[in-house]
Amino acid sequence: MNFCEVLLRDGLQSWPEFIPTSDKIRLVEAIARAGVPEIDLASFVSQKLVPQFADRLELLAAIDPHFRIRVLAVNDKGVQAAIEAHRQVRPIDICGIPFSVSEPHNLANLRRNHADHRLAVAAMVAELQAAGIRPLIGVATAFGCPIRGRIESRETLDLAHWAYDLGVRDIMFGDTTGLAEPVAVASVFSAAAAGLEGVNLIAHFHDNRGIGIVNALAAIGAGASTVDACLGGLGGEPRGIELGLSGDQGNVVSEDLVNVLTAIGANTGIDPQALVEAGALAEDILKRQLLSKVQRSGLGRFAEAE
Repeated sequence: MNFCEVLLRDGLQSWPEFIPTSDKIRLVEAIARAGVPEIDLASFVSQKLVPQFADRLELLAAIDPHFRIRVLAVNDKGVQAAIEAHRQVRPIDICGIPFSVSEPHNLANLRRNHADHRLAVAAMVAELQAAGIRPLIGVATAFGCPIRGRIESRETLDLAHWAYDLGVRDIMFGDTTGLAEPVAVASVFSAAAAGLEGVNLIAHFHDNRGIGIVNALAAIGAGASTVDACLGGLGGEPRGIELGLSGDQGNVVSEDLVNVLTAIGANTGIDPQALVEAGALAEDILKRQLLSKVQRSGLGRFAEAE
């Protein structure tokens, strides 16, 4: 099973202060020591809107060459910038493009209706494929929307099949505001695993309602091949998109999820203790106690015996 650490991008994108590049590099090095194979590194978006990624090229140049690198772009300008970095700085493995199942959410988040976004995304996918970067479609609001409400599994799967028909083989189901429940998660992932041959199905859950790890386990059991999580449980849906309907949405906590996966015998290739140390470094750099339970209580004897 593959694991992707999303602290550097998703986790820090809305952090109120700019984190020095040297500290970000320390975090990346600590994540590498834990044996994490893939990292969500940065967004190729406007630096005026998201100044946290102003140092993305410097960070990309400094990163461990053994990592699989994932980035994000939301429009053609971002895709072109990612392709240029891929060619001139360091190869980028995957570039994610978000697409909300909920059209009101897509309008709020990306300022595009579904028809216009399909045209734009199809062009971006083709450009990434031509450049040798794997396009990833992030199917957002896959299990519910804070604006529209209920999302039918059929809608989520229809969007995934549309991406598949474009040649996309990395498809993420994103629980954008923590509305997913395990039965629905298992249904969506099992249907996708059966109907989308050769796809890397990515599970991306938020934990604002305390059910994120359970949902991740349900996804893994139903066919997910990659699971995302974030040191300390940072990141998640920006509050502005919520329209005041719910609060901060943190990602599933990496330290806690890997601890659980270790307990059930899943092979992640990750050193749980080294990951806890990376999480402790994140707390030290950010000067805040974050959300990991094992940072406070320890890993437990099943992990310590490894």
